[in-house]
Amino acid sequence: MPAARTRPVRLLFAALAALALPLSGAANATPASATTTGLDGAWACTVPSGYVYDQVSMNRTCSSGSWNAPQFHLRTPVDGLTACLSSPGFVYDAITWGSACSQQPGVQSNAYHLRTPVDGLTACMGTPAFTYDLITWGSACSLQPGVPSNAFHLRKPANGIWACEVPKGFTYSMTTQNTDCSLYQGVPSTKFLLLG
Repeated sequence: MPAARTRPVRLLFAALAALALPLSGAANATPASATTTGLDGAWACTVPSGYVYDQVSMNRTCSSGSWNAPQFHLRTPVDGLTACLSSPGFVYDAITWGSACSQQPGVQSNAYHLRTPVDGLTACMGTPAFTYDLITWGSACSLQPGVPSNAFHLRKPANGIWACEVPKGFTYSMTTQNTDCSLYQGVPSTKFLLLG
């Protein structure tokens, strides 16, 4: 084929290859994470960063000897998932008990109902991006069945809201004493009117 005729063909192949690259995803590659590696639902001997697990199987698959070792059912953390441990960026609003997360036969273990923190959510723990304006008592967040524990009504920090803690970057213009923020039932504590 003459050189003059091969140039348009080469240009056509180059153009098609350039178009195919973004469509294949190779040009938009992102670092491996729980959302891109596809391990959700797999059974594994360890829990990689970015994953949680919702079941444990005690067997010899992951054992280096003749004893049982834990094997974990991996899950990508999402809002509403009940998992055997919490995950960065999430809080939890309930703790349940059962055998799914246990690594000892006949021993129950707790599991956590993961939630994405939002303004107004009542959670078993705080998170740095939020403050809270009320502590309630009940069994939803208890680490021991039947033992009441506290839960925190999360609030996105904003000027003019009352809060139990002054978040980073804020100050306060007024305080009040009541039992809203008490870690111990019936004991008054300080609440702050945020300014920021």
